[in-house]
Amino acid sequence: MMTLKKYIKEMAAVAVSDLDTEFLAKAQTLTSFNLKGSDFTSLKYKKEIQHLFHMKYFPKFDMDGTIKGQPTVGKVNSVLKELKRIDSTAFGKLHKYDIKGVGPGEAMLFFILDDAHLGGGSSAGVDLVVDGKNYEIKAGNFTRDGYMVNYKLGATMDMTKIVGPALELKNMADPKGALGKEKSGVNGKQMAAIKRIPKLAARWKKEVETPYIDAAHKYLSANPIIFMVNTSPKNLAGMCQAIKVPKKSDIGLDMVTQGIIKPKVKV
Repeated sequence: MMTLKKYIKEMAAVAVSDLDTEFLAKAQTLTSFNLKGSDFTSLKYKKEIQHLFHMKYFPKFDMDGTIKGQPTVGKVNSVLKELKRIDSTAFGKLHKYDIKGVGPGEAMLFFILDDAHLGGGSSAGVDLVVDGKNYEIKAGNFTRDGYMVNYKLGATMDMTKIVGPALELKNMADPKGALGKEKSGVNGKQMAAIKRIPKLAARWKKEVETPYIDAAHKYLSANPIIFMVNTSPKNLAGMCQAIKVPKKSDIGLDMVTQGIIKPKVKV
């Protein structure tokens, strides 16, 4: 008869790598983990969280395939393609992992980058730290003409002095709102209408476009940006489109919506 002491000793000798993780994942009834955003802001629980995500989302993935050291587009997408091939539904869930303070793509990068932890809410402009090197993560959509769009700059960016003139010029070019009804926004058609009127176009460049690009470049050039595709195009959703420090010539003004100016960056 096996004693409790002997049983515990034998169980302790079982390596995690020897377990059938696919079976264990199916045997669990958990739909979510009791994790907080702060659990991702250091390496303290790194291995534990990687193991939980491995069990729940990708039990067929060989964890020897995670990335050591700094990320590159090629390395990141090689792992992401494998995870998507294994289970595209689980891939989508981890890409948009629902936890306060963790944006699209951040939990996924935490999972696949062995030396990475998230920056946390108090780290302005730093979403990811990989072995002491800071990165920002921007999840947006990739356009046919090669821009990443539909994301915001950091909350520390005060755009009120630029939004005011933008709305004023919009109302002058489209006084009846025929090109768009949002009171606190300027859409692409309205920007085109402004630029067709020489006097308004000159003011737009001086009071809106130039100061915005200057401010956006200062913010976006502080650390390398990891650009993740959020939802569009669908075949690239969840993938890494670029890792770069944008030049000023790469940056443009995409739109003004709900009083927020969104950039576009050529990648």
